[in-house]
Amino acid sequence: MRRFMLLLGMGYAVLASGACGPKPTRPVGAAAVANAADRLIALLAEGHPADETDEDGITPLMWAARYDARQAMRVLIDAGANVNARDASNRWTPLLHAIHRQHPDVVTLLLAHGADPNLATPEGITPLMMAADDATPAIARALLAHGADPRVEGPGGGTAFTQAVSGGALSDVTDRPLLGGCHPETVRAFLAHDPALRIPASFAGRQAIWWARFHGCEDVLRMVGLDQAGPLLQTITGVGLIHDAIRPRRSQPAPTTADDPKRQGDR
Repeated sequence: MRRFMLLLGMGYAVLASGACGPKPTRPVGAAAVANAADRLIALLAEGHPADETDEDGITPLMWAARYDARQAMRVLIDAGANVNARDASNRWTPLLHAIHRQHPDVVTLLLAHGADPNLATPEGITPLMMAADDATPAIARALLAHGADPRVEGPGGGTAFTQAVSGGALSDVTDRPLLGGCHPETVRAFLAHDPALRIPASFAGRQAIWWARFHGCEDVLRMVGLDQAGPLLQTITGVGLIHDAIRPRRSQPAPTTADDPKRQGDR
């Protein structure tokens, strides 16, 4: 998948670093990061809202999700914290924050309390697409078990499955290695959930296969039925990717009078 498109990826790198670096500036957020359940209970009793946001619109539940502070999360959820809130920068939910920091137990906790496994970013990146970057499949399995859809298309036409096959290459959403790698267990988890999943005959599909071949991921290629490909096919696939990337869109013919409702009404 194309770095979930290069420009989007650059933006996410900045936004993700902005979410990783700062510390919470509000009392409830600070207590959440410290996993200080008793302090949280006292602050909430004093009238502080459970969804008290900081300057970046990050809620205490998001901070707790990023820091694996599960005791604090339970207090906040019991107090009515919104498990599907979005921050002001990335528009990420607590679930996306937890996936970004690779906390499978936090993901499971959020899903058990109503977090939407298909709630995507405004650009169309789903939690499952983000989880597909991971070489370990625990988070992807949890999302799939709670109804995450592996067939949803995101930026560039890629899916969570193509992202898993590519090994996370060029996504730049999860701070993983830019060139990806071999993630056979993650691919296996997708196919165990839905054996009918296939690589689409599209730019995103061809790119996923190209990266799997580039890394020599024989197990992955075997699982998707492309283990017999040699260097020649790899070269041909690379040429096809270049063709897909540079070919101009076909111009659409101008509508005829019969096709144009407005012009029909003028007759």
